[in-house]
Amino acid sequence: MESSVEQRLSPLQTSPRAGCGRPGCACALPMGERFVLWALRQWQQDRSLPAEGSALHRGFKMAGLLDALPDFAIAMDAFLFGARRAIHVHLPTCSQVSGDEATLVALCGLAQSDHDSLMMASLDVLMAPTASRVAGIRLKAFAVALAQAGLRLSPAAGEPGARLN
Repeated sequence: MESSVEQRLSPLQTSPRAGCGRPGCACALPMGERFVLWALRQWQQDRSLPAEGSALHRGFKMAGLLDALPDFAIAMDAFLFGARRAIHVHLPTCSQVSGDEATLVALCGLAQSDHDSLMMASLDVLMAPTASRVAGIRLKAFAVALAQAGLRLSPAAGEPGARLN
């Protein structure tokens, strides 16, 4: 029997983590941001649409996000081929978050919070225009799927505490 997305990703089942206190450590990130960081790092290892059975495929399937995997992979490919400079992504085992990783997580947060114009303006600075449009469309679809699965990257627009990353 497969559990529903709500059962697997319920905020009540996860305890908030204060983290280890080290600056830039991934352990203090909320679950949604940790998922995006994990996915980014796993994608970096494969650099292709992950095959069934790969760590990335299994992780998206467990999170109930398998339908969002192509959007994520295409957005990441757009970053790889359209970025104005090389994007620095750590190995999956690294505890530190690079500036580029933090930027990509923040862009997903902007997309999820309906700050599409800010997301696109940021992408236009980071990437060639054609690649930024592809990345923006796919990042938006991925971010919406995350929210539907219960992985909020930031408060919704207008909610108390809403922030631009």
